[in-house]
Amino acid sequence: MLVSIAEEMNPTRRNTMEDVHVVRGPGSWNSPNDKATFIGVYDGHGGRNIVDYLEDHLHSNVANEWSHATKESRWKKVEMGDDCKLKRRRLDANFKNINNNFDSASGKEIDSTMEKNQCDRDTEDEAKCIRLSLERAFLLTDIQSRMAGLSTSGATVVCCIIIPKFSSDGSLRSITIHAANAGDARAVLSSKNAKIMADCDSGAYSESVAVAMSKNSQLNEFKHKSDSAAAMRITHDHKSTDADEIRRIEKAGGVMIRGRVLGVLAVARSLGDHGLKEFVIGRPYLSSTVIQIEKECDKFSEPQVRNEFIKGRKGLSASSYSPLTDGDFLIVACDGLWDVMEDQEAVDLVRKFSLENNPRSENCSKKEVASFLIEEALRRGSTDNITVVVYWL
Repeated sequence: MLVSIAEEMNPTRRNTMEDVHVVRGPGSWNSPNDKATFIGVYDGHGGRNIVDYLEDHLHSNVANEWSHATKESRWKKVEMGDDCKLKRRRLDANFKNINNNFDSASGKEIDSTMEKNQCDRDTEDEAKCIRLSLERAFLLTDIQSRMAGLSTSGATVVCCIIIPKFSSDGSLRSITIHAANAGDARAVLSSKNAKIMADCDSGAYSESVAVAMSKNSQLNEFKHKSDSAAAMRITHDHKSTDADEIRRIEKAGGVMIRGRVLGVLAVARSLGDHGLKEFVIGRPYLSSTVIQIEKECDKFSEPQVRNEFIKGRKGLSASSYSPLTDGDFLIVACDGLWDVMEDQEAVDLVRKFSLENNPRSENCSKKEVASFLIEEALRRGSTDNITVVVYWL
């Protein structure tokens, strides 16, 4: 795991530091998938009470709700019977019969297709469970913080769960990023040489998804070959100036005064802020983004040609070759960065600093890139606390 983390109180503008970040690597936060990484950035206001509470509880609630959602999903499959499993077994048997009529090379291609289809089904099922668990965890943690008497402070929140998927030969097949946010803390992905599919198909869980899908059409069945250094926002800013959020707040009986909710808050969603909870809700925007890893040797259809290509790559073999994601990364940060920097600007700065113009070792520069983004935000006049996490995929 290669991650760059930096934070800045910005003392010329702020008297206190109310940001918190959480990074939990694989196997360190009791998630059902021991390969999953959790990243969270919590931007507090009105004091540190809420962010300190989130630091201790949100990731644990996500893990617990994920476990519960997984069990519920299994029970639903049992209740529905084994019809689907039977149909899949019949299809698999038909594939195997066809496989026997081809030579071994063609048979391997069919086996690979069957494995990929099963992996895709598993990824989709897991994604639904995780999105459900993220929403439940946000709402549950919000309720728990009120029961703990934390009534005066609040926080905008963004968190990501990152899960790699591997083929039977041990090579990386895909990386899935599940994101959730309430408020204007944001996650931005830059993916190079990878096929990306983003899915916001969780409307059954959340009103926010339907709103966000209509506003962010690129996240609705979005599938394409990404530009080499394109920025892709996988969260949605809940600003108090957002037209959909204004309609929701006014429908609930609230009012906007000078661009703020009840004249107080400049964000329309957060955790905490319980005095405004009727209008400033904690229900998150949810998304799942799958980066399909394309092996360079897969471009060659003939096995002999493919093997000759692999032999030309020093230290690689047909069973182990995987490029991982050369230069792909995820930026998770609070509005102290995003208020003075566009998504694409941040992505371009990361690539320029870490991949092009730094004479030191590549890993060293990658570890320092979050500090570089903060320095640039300060130079541009950011007036807030700033927290940045850059996770290299």
